[in-house]
Amino acid sequence: MLLLDEPASALDPLSTAKLETALLELKDSFTIVIVTHNLQQAARISDYTGFMLLGRMVEFRPSSEAFVKPETQAMRDYVTGRFG
Repeated sequence: MLLLDEPASALDPLSTAKLETALLELKDSFTIVIVTHNLQQAARISDYTGFMLLGRMVEFRPSSEAFVKPETQAMRDYVTGRFG
């Protein structure tokens, strides 16, 4: 298992792309958990997304669904930029 907290926060776009490529290659062999505020990165490389608010898990579902049609108003507000 790899646990990464904002792994690309201080990287340039080229280095971020290389990191994401490496993570996509590793995901078949490891469980990877990434904490990020970068919605675009999360949508690009995650299979599942968990949205936490005030220490509670508000929503956890496949990323393809979470970013396109969030179930909760809090997640909708965050994804659309109304909150956060």
